[in-house]
Amino acid sequence: MITSGNLSSFKNSTHNATVMVDAPQTGFEFSLMQTGLAPSFKSANMVTFSGTEGYLFDQSGNFFAGYQSGVPFELEINYDYNLQTFSYYHNGTLMANSLDITGSSVFSNAKINLIMFDKHGDSTLSMFSTGAIS
Repeated sequence: MITSGNLSSFKNSTHNATVMVDAPQTGFEFSLMQTGLAPSFKSANMVTFSGTEGYLFDQSGNFFAGYQSGVPFELEINYDYNLQTFSYYHNGTLMANSLDITGSSVFSNAKINLIMFDKHGDSTLSMFSTGAIS
């Protein structure tokens, strides 16, 4: 099931996610996105994380950690609007720094304003986001 939620159109921002996966074999995916305004209605995944069979991957397909059924883990994503890059932490440990966002070809100077979570079973994602709107 895919769920989504709107965010303010953040420039520089920090997104703290807590993910609990119901069953590791079913996996999950969540993305921080930019959506466009009428008439084009374009959207672009800017930052994406996924998990399958207990392994966590960033949008480049890089394995960076594992997870267990029913055990929550934390991801912190820091987005740099000016450089169009992001850094992320897993349970407080820096995993990667200054990675390029995807989707920049769809929007110049992209702002994060939507989260999408593709989940299975009773998996959950809670997100707390802060940032500069202008």
